[in-house]
Amino acid sequence: MKKYWLLSFLLLGACGDASDAGSDSMSKKPLIEIQMSETVKDVMSNSPVTFLQDCLLQANMCFYKFDKSFGDDDLPSVVVNKTLHIDQVVGVKIAVNQDVSEAVENLELTIRSIPSNSRHEEYQAFIYDFIKVIKNSGWSNYYAPSDPRISGSQLEKIASPAEVLGSYVMSHPWLDPDYEISLDKWLEIGKFYNWHFYNDGTYLTLRAWRRDSDDAPNDRATYLITLTFKSESAYWRSAFGKEEDKKRWKELLPGLLLKYKKQRRDLEEKAADAGIEVDSSYKDPTIQALN
Repeated sequence: MKKYWLLSFLLLGACGDASDAGSDSMSKKPLIEIQMSETVKDVMSNSPVTFLQDCLLQANMCFYKFDKSFGDDDLPSVVVNKTLHIDQVVGVKIAVNQDVSEAVENLELTIRSIPSNSRHEEYQAFIYDFIKVIKNSGWSNYYAPSDPRISGSQLEKIASPAEVLGSYVMSHPWLDPDYEISLDKWLEIGKFYNWHFYNDGTYLTLRAWRRDSDDAPNDRATYLITLTFKSESAYWRSAFGKEEDKKRWKELLPGLLLKYKKQRRDLEEKAADAGIEVDSSYKDPTIQALN
């Protein structure tokens, strides 16, 4: 994965200035429609672009990929679950575990944003505008089940962008999609940014990887932006490390959720003692497989 991101950065640096995310051309752009949990065969047959298939027979995994250059004029748009419309898509990758299903359960999109080596605040503005598009399409903030429900309203009480009260969390208040942070805090976060969303059985992570300019690292950078979608089963299977446990995820998940619940409760009690408000109105999404 690290090599893939590095290669993407090299391509972005070489081609990213040809046109930005707001540009358009007279030619009609391809539109790829993907519905999570539909069969990959249906996605391929309805797609206006050709995907390359790469299968690992020993692992029974197949990857379906579509890649363009960051400088191309005819970048396609992708519509996910009929509601989220994403323009200027540079790459699409679908992973299918054939031992589990032939359906789309893992989807990753790479998008072109603004020209490489732009100012940090320009990328920040682009990403916050993109987050608004995601939220307006029906996606809402998602807290990992072991994380304390501490919203961005409390960010001034959280000193570190990496931890909350000494514990690593996946859903950090500084990266709450319902709040925007100052440029100083933005830069303090470091190279990796993650925002988490949920909508109707699908989990979404918006990621940005920052590579600072060699000449003016405090002022300019290039950001690689991706979106990763997971179905309910793919999301919860990934919580288990062993392959045999992944196969038994429905059986093992209730016990894991009890563990997560205790971790959350302990951190929220710690937060309350420190004068940090907990968003008790937030309720975890229903896990359909357990109903």
